Amino acid sequence: MEITPNVHLIPNMRGANTYLLLGATATLVDTGMPGSADTILGYMEELALSASDLSRIVITHHHLDHVGSLAALKSRTSAQVVAHPGDAGLISGEQAPPPASSPIMRLLFRLVTPFMPAPEPVPVDLAVRDGDRLDLGDPLGSATVVHVPGHTPGSIALHLPSRRLLICGDTIDHRRGRLGPPPKPFTEDMDQALASIRLMAGLECDVLCPGHGAPIVGGADQQVRAMVQALA
Repeated sequence: MEITPNVHLIPNMRGANTYLLLGATATLVDTGMPGSADTILGYMEELALSASDLSRIVITHHHLDHVGSLAALKSRTSAQVVAHPGDAGLISGEQAPPPASSPIMRLLFRLVTPFMPAPEPVPVDLAVRDGDRLDLGDPLGSATVVHVPGHTPGSIALHLPSRRLLICGDTIDHRRGRLGPPPKPFTEDMDQALASIRLMAGLECDVLCPGHGAPIVGGADQQVRAMVQALA
């Protein structure tokens, strides 16, 4: 589904939203749950693109619903894996996941872990930091990396100023038609996450592409600022 010219939300995904940015080459943002590679590559085929056209996979943060199909896509494409150093060790398997934030969540994780596939570790090819730019090529121009820690230490957003578009990962949640902070049980530092939301409220964007829920097309920055005021 094309949200705005050359920016697609891949339909029928399991887990988090996955976005396809079509500049000079194709850039994927997040990969959904394990088993989603065929859905992603099948959608690219519908656009007359092959696996070899995927040059970059940007991971907004290390959670399973965002990295679940990264290993499968890496094995079938020559795409460069891009992430922030704060989450790179978790994506590559060099660092163990942090414990859940509450006793109830720790119990829940112990119960569901045997039934949940663990993501296959994948090395990060390019570590990016706040303010770094990714050249997407015409007609999209460049995307600025925005470090938005809190949900995870290495959470990032991508801001395309020339397109007034912000891909925010899970730092801003959009469910049941309302914007809000990320779910508290899955967020490592909520105070830091709220500070990141306030940071993003200063960015100009007509289009907001969240990790969950429908994208907002038109006046997105005004809705983010209204949400921030309501949280104050």
